Amino acid sequence: MKNAELIEALRLNYIEYFSLFHGQHGIRTHVDRETAWIVANGPPGNHILRSNLPAVEAEEKIDALISRIGALTGGIRWLLFPQDRPQDLRARLSQRGLSSGRGDLWMFRPLQQVADNRHHSQLRISPVRDNPGLRAWWTASALGFGTTQRAAQPWYDAFRRRGFGPKVHVTNYIGHLDQKVVTTATLILARGIAGIYDLSTLPDYRGQGFAGALVNHLLEQARQCGYSHAGLQTGDAEQFYQSLGFKTGFQEEEFFWAADYPEK
Repeated sequence: MKNAELIEALRLNYIEYFSLFHGQHGIRTHVDRETAWIVANGPPGNHILRSNLPAVEAEEKIDALISRIGALTGGIRWLLFPQDRPQDLRARLSQRGLSSGRGDLWMFRPLQQVADNRHHSQLRISPVRDNPGLRAWWTASALGFGTTQRAAQPWYDAFRRRGFGPKVHVTNYIGHLDQKVVTTATLILARGIAGIYDLSTLPDYRGQGFAGALVNHLLEQARQCGYSHAGLQTGDAEQFYQSLGFKTGFQEEEFFWAADYPEK
């Protein structure tokens, strides 16, 4: 796959990920051929993930989207991708006063070969197959990300509602050291790419190779399912993923919309 194809495949996979949260805790997602967005007003955030607007109607479409979003929230992150249209969307958003910035890195690696040098002899990795396993994943994931289980509740509810089993394309994984869950992640096999999300390790167990072993396990699972590439997003772990064979293919370009203060 070429780099542009990888970016688009991972974007579609990313939309699959956020779609898991729709309809719970007040979270709204919307996906059609022109736009895709999520409004959570809390975790996992407010994001516009697709803008494929016809140039002749772009002004009206942009204003209509902002109006619709504005009825649900006071601010959102609008991500721009190489495939977004119209081609001058960046200028149109700037003209509306949206501030811009750079976000996470998108990293990719081919799966023809997955090195086993990150195998950890003491770590037992398994997919989550039932609610008790998901509760263990949820507890460890919250600790790994330094948040509370209450803040991480949308993840538990999203994955519980999705269900378990080999035919499900979204799978949570846990890594046990003895009887303790020390590292967690999520694998989404969809849209032609293996997407890796939610990788975390408990603070007291970092630096021992557990996260690397878990990622390699997910890569091998994806390869065995016939996937040729894997991708992920990261804000601060580029060197770690480079050590696992990933290369940076894209950095998010983001615009920020915020509602005006109401007039008094």
